Amino acid sequence: MGPRAPFQPITPAQPSTTQDGTPYSEAFEDVYHSVGGPLGQARHVFLGGNGLPERWRGREQFVIVETGFGLGLNFLATWAAWRDDPHRPARLHFVSVEKYPFRPQDLRRMLEPMLVQPGMSELAPMVQRLCDVWPAPVAGWHRLELAPGVVLSVGFGDALDLLSLLRAGADAFYLDGFSPARNPDIWTPEIFKALGRLARDGATLATYTAVGQIRRDLIASGFQVARHHGYGPKRSMLAGPYAPPYRMRRYDPPDPPVAPSPRAGEAIVVGAGMAGAAMARCLVARGWRVRLFERAQAPGSAASGNPAGVFHPQLSADDNVLSRLTRAGFLYALSQWRTLPGGLPGRADGLLQVATSDDEALALQHLLDTHAYPESYAKWVDVAQASALAGETLAHGGVWYPEGGWLAPAMLCRAELVAAGASLDARYGVNVERLARREAGRWTALDETGRVLAEADVAIVTAADVSQKLLSPYLSSEFVPLKRVRGQLTFLPPDALPGLRVPVCGEGYVAPSPLGGAGPITGATYGFDDPSPEVRLADHQANLRRLAALLPAHAEAFGDNGLANERAAEALGGRTAFRALLPDRLPMAGQLPDMDAIEPQRRRLTGGHLRDLPRLDGLYASFAFGSRGLVFASLCAELVASQITGEPWPIGSDLADAIDPARYLMHALRKA
Repeated sequence: MGPRAPFQPITPAQPSTTQDGTPYSEAFEDVYHSVGGPLGQARHVFLGGNGLPERWRGREQFVIVETGFGLGLNFLATWAAWRDDPHRPARLHFVSVEKYPFRPQDLRRMLEPMLVQPGMSELAPMVQRLCDVWPAPVAGWHRLELAPGVVLSVGFGDALDLLSLLRAGADAFYLDGFSPARNPDIWTPEIFKALGRLARDGATLATYTAVGQIRRDLIASGFQVARHHGYGPKRSMLAGPYAPPYRMRRYDPPDPPVAPSPRAGEAIVVGAGMAGAAMARCLVARGWRVRLFERAQAPGSAASGNPAGVFHPQLSADDNVLSRLTRAGFLYALSQWRTLPGGLPGRADGLLQVATSDDEALALQHLLDTHAYPESYAKWVDVAQASALAGETLAHGGVWYPEGGWLAPAMLCRAELVAAGASLDARYGVNVERLARREAGRWTALDETGRVLAEADVAIVTAADVSQKLLSPYLSSEFVPLKRVRGQLTFLPPDALPGLRVPVCGEGYVAPSPLGGAGPITGATYGFDDPSPEVRLADHQANLRRLAALLPAHAEAFGDNGLANERAAEALGGRTAFRALLPDRLPMAGQLPDMDAIEPQRRRLTGGHLRDLPRLDGLYASFAFGSRGLVFASLCAELVASQITGEPWPIGSDLADAIDPARYLMHALRKA
């Protein structure tokens, strides 16, 4: 891949129909489905052309990659076939791309009238579910769990950009999208080569077109397609296997999981904070048995034990790695939290990020104008609007995140562990001193006496600052340059800021009362190389001064003549916790490199890529979230679980590389 293309806002599809009511695309001047009916083409061309449902029977998982999601009719037909097949695979992954996605309300507006058509009424619950979870038109990959075992990953943006960075092993391809004459960008040799890089052994492809140039380009990309009887008035279509005459790619896609043995599917997770709880839930959802170890007496006791944490994505003018990663994490976390038993342990009804100066306000306003985000994701509000939303008088406008908010992290950890159910065996007050690899490739967790606590197929380290020590036998600490950063929160009196409605962030943050009777929370300090666990007066005063600047109407009350006064500040409650942070302020999530295998290849790997590094079977990590644990934990857990089970990754390889546990090692190899 060359340099990343400049950020382009997503242009939503406009709801439109022909005179007879057929859904119609104004962008491509073409209808969304065949005149023969909404599901007929999907079943004949894409399911039938790929030998489905017969080909997926007896599999643990089956992965379909599609070009052009449109109204989702191919997906709905495939989901229905999976639902009705008693011999279906345990997990169906449907991966699709769409340059012009519908807004959620417009997708519903287009699909619901179609339910009266023949064969569509039986799909009504599926249509409703798809519309309920359909995301706003924000760039990047969106992972949606429609039902237990049915996962839709849809990427919004340019098809070639998305498919080139997709990490998945595909068993079938639906080559769709509007006709080659209407939408030539989706029918190029570059697209076909990108699909070929994803094809597993035995993968097949089907498409409704039989244009000669398309057939020749597909064959040149390794797909041995031939003409077959088409659907409706179309005489021909193309279908066939991926069977290149010679090796055409440098990297093979992820292998499918082997059929489970009586012993397979066991995992050790070390750490029961936000990272570990999310990790346990992800693996249990895939049928794994998890042994979770936590040195404290309860989950969420370290940095995850703060009474409230705020969450929102990060914006940037160039849509950098942090912006794209926090966007993916924020949206995926929300989708996961909303399925928790007992509901959300907090609020997701808005958060304000206010500017700290006129110049910053102008910059934020320009950024939002340029990026044209949907208002349900982020929008600019002027000072009057911001003050009304906050319930407090502010000095500047800022960014309103309608789905941002605050959560109680420890309650979140407990809720996720409850959701994991009986397949989780959680042990508290147990210290994992060492992880050891057995000759058979299994992993064992040992305590400080050398006693074996558990044995499993994989081990995942999610223990924040303890992770460096646990991983050091396998990856030198110089390649895990973790810092321990002290942060102190200040608990305000219960009667403070009674008008505050939502969290407000700037230099520091303040969140409304998280629990009945408790006061708002403000903070937090950021202290490197500061090991003190004590709650300190000076840090309370620093938090209060930042709060006075954040809420200027209360400057006197929170300033040096108010709560920041030494006597008043001493009476305030607070909490100190330690964040685990890396120099690039990004997490570590993924599979560990195999140093024993790398050492003899150092010279060859100097000019290599992260994908060239041998990996240590069964050892993974997910930690170093800094102050963004709420945004990162669910996404990192899903990435690691997908790597373990050979499923499509929830983010592109560019973002996965940015948080790869081997990235600092790779930097060192390149320098050498």
